[in-house]
Amino acid sequence: MPHTARMPLRCCTFALALVPALWAVDASAANVSATFAATSADLPNPDRGFYSWVSSDLVTEFDIDSVRAAYSKGHRLVHAPVSLAAWRHGDIPVSVLNTLGARLEAIRAEGMKAALLFAYDLTAGGNDATSAQIARHLEQLKPVLAAHAEVIPYMRAGFIGAWGEWHSSKSGNSCGYHSGDTSCDTADANRLIVRDALLANVPATTQIAFRYPGDLKLWYPDANAPAQVASHNDCFLAGPTDSGTYPTPDLRTYIQQLTKKASFGGETCEGADQPVRDSCGDILAEGPQYHLAWLNANYAPSVLNQWKSEGCYSTVSARMGYRIQLDKVTHPVRVERGNSVLVQVDLRNVGWSRMFADRPLEVRLKHRTTGAVIKAGHGKLSKLPAQSQSSSRIGVTVAVPANASLGAYDLLLAAPDAFAKNRSDVRFAVRFANADRVSQGQQWRASDATFSSGTSLKVVKPAK
Repeated sequence: MPHTARMPLRCCTFALALVPALWAVDASAANVSATFAATSADLPNPDRGFYSWVSSDLVTEFDIDSVRAAYSKGHRLVHAPVSLAAWRHGDIPVSVLNTLGARLEAIRAEGMKAALLFAYDLTAGGNDATSAQIARHLEQLKPVLAAHAEVIPYMRAGFIGAWGEWHSSKSGNSCGYHSGDTSCDTADANRLIVRDALLANVPATTQIAFRYPGDLKLWYPDANAPAQVASHNDCFLAGPTDSGTYPTPDLRTYIQQLTKKASFGGETCEGADQPVRDSCGDILAEGPQYHLAWLNANYAPSVLNQWKSEGCYSTVSARMGYRIQLDKVTHPVRVERGNSVLVQVDLRNVGWSRMFADRPLEVRLKHRTTGAVIKAGHGKLSKLPAQSQSSSRIGVTVAVPANASLGAYDLLLAAPDAFAKNRSDVRFAVRFANADRVSQGQQWRASDATFSSGTSLKVVKPAK
């Protein structure tokens, strides 16, 4: 969008002979363990990273080819603006709501997700709607958003003012810059109405990113906001104030604290505020400081090109958002069918931000002969702290059916989507940040979105 001035086993001996370097067996506990190697590769993963524009208006100008092109580039998010300009003074037609739902489903069908933005004026004009009308529109949007929550990890707060960026409102929703004679008391009251309507009508699984840190600090002085309250900065890495985003230095500290648990994203900026901080040193410092999770892949070109020329663009792409790394797995070498087995996985999030979807860690046991799969999931990867220097442990208890086939099962690890609608679709599964060691039986399996641990577990008959 334009950027004018902005404001405020013990497995058998056989198995050990195959992989002596990685397998360690505790004879007393009859356990086997394996360690894993990390990778620095830039891995496309859902709900994070660089995003592409899908069109200038998701409803009226949707371009499915742009979604496919973004996926082929390795992006897993599209920016999806929706213009509500025609309904500033009345209800959104049912036909428009239905089309919006169809567009979101089309995005999901391509293996992508969306960062939504609703606005009445996608120009500098700021011709928005009253807070009451915005609240009404959010009530109308609620069923559509709920029905497609699995596609919407992020949503800009939007609606208010120019570009939906919460400044320059012509309807009393902002004060000061390009806001007429609206008092700040009036604007603050109207902004609260919109905030509460967003929290009441946007799915709890969607992060709602607000533009100005001043609003967030006014509402939540100690940065203890509801889990879905997040931040976006559409002049990231600009001058001293990021074009009015941070009028005082304390607001930078505030957002750094808030985004330890909430998302931070947006786009870089040029021209409006100098000097732009466009070096690799700048982004490699501020990316983790602000827990950057999602960013425009198209703007600002000068900033993005600088990262490419200095050689850190792929690092930014790889570290943005979550990055789940497997460290170790430990489990018994055998289990009697009809019983359960505990698989302990040590892992960490080395990405710049936490994960926001409550994905489980899934263990799959795949029979070496029949291919039958036994699986179980446990835990929430969203609980892993970002930028971690040490492992966390998740224990997954796998119940082995009484009629399970006897014999050896390879142990695979997976992180499918938290949403049932996407769970069996490998495009929405997380790829772990681990290197393949094929000779050791450790490898990413794209066909079923699992990482093979190189260990196995033997299912035996119950003792009499």
